[in-house]
Amino acid sequence: MVNHHADDIGLRFALQVTGFELATEPPAPETPLARILAYADEHGYENLTDEHFDMAKLGML
Repeated sequence: MVNHHADDIGLRFALQVTGFELATEPPAPETPLARILAYADEHGYENLTDEHFDMAKLGML
């Protein structure tokens, strides 16, 4: 049996150590992450490429 709670604690600790945090709210609409998620919802996550991420960072997606 896998202890997912322990995995979550480990993930949160690793993120803290590296200066990140696990978000519990959706990203703000004007952020690159929000643009990627919206594109993926419409076109499928399997269709994302590195170019899509570059475009999202530049605000072109």
